[in-house]
Amino acid sequence: LTQEMSGGFRLNSDGWSFFVNRGFLNEEEHKNTFISFDFSEKKHPKETHTQNETFSLLYPNELKPVPYKYGKVNNFYQFKIGYGGSKELTGKLDKKSVMIRWVYNGGLSIGLLKPYYLDLLVPEGNTYVRKYEKYSDTNKEYFLDLKNQGTILGGSSFTKGIGEISIKPGLHLKSGFNFDYLASRKSFLSVEIGASAELYTKEIEIMKNTKNSAYFVNFYADIRFGRRWE
Repeated sequence: LTQEMSGGFRLNSDGWSFFVNRGFLNEEEHKNTFISFDFSEKKHPKETHTQNETFSLLYPNELKPVPYKYGKVNNFYQFKIGYGGSKELTGKLDKKSVMIRWVYNGGLSIGLLKPYYLDLLVPEGNTYVRKYEKYSDTNKEYFLDLKNQGTILGGSSFTKGIGEISIKPGLHLKSGFNFDYLASRKSFLSVEIGASAELYTKEIEIMKNTKNSAYFVNFYADIRFGRRWE
């Protein structure tokens, strides 16, 4: 066996990821190398879901409000490309055994900062007009003042702001332990736990009125499925 392909879902202490790894095996030296592709979303530790509890009472004929994130001004996604390897610590590539590997990975992180939009009912004259707005100096009371919660329908859809994405380049590093449950030599299910870090060239503004940072450190756990072949 000389090659493998795997993919899965990773839960981070500050977000989530979907990933695909393309691996190259060296059974004689008990080492593997791989190229990784990862799409993630980063959450600020201060962000929480809020719902406008009074909206239905004030506007009974309007849509039911949905949750939104008070104080949030941007979503932060990352597309990561990395190169890494693993070293066998115990086990063997055989049926009904568990192989434990030390895994390391690093590379480029392309940060995607997308404005966070709110779905609002904004007063205009004697009526209210439904608008989708991102944070600005002229509407900051909707994002930062709970007294204006009565006009908030909730957070807008994922597609709002896609055309306004800005690129934030950075680097990422990851290290952990992989527990490979070998159903057969050519198929596997594995679990990995570890820690990762990311560093960007500028501070990433996700929330207002709280501290943001240019670097992130998290713990993670993932599950993956894969195939090996000659």
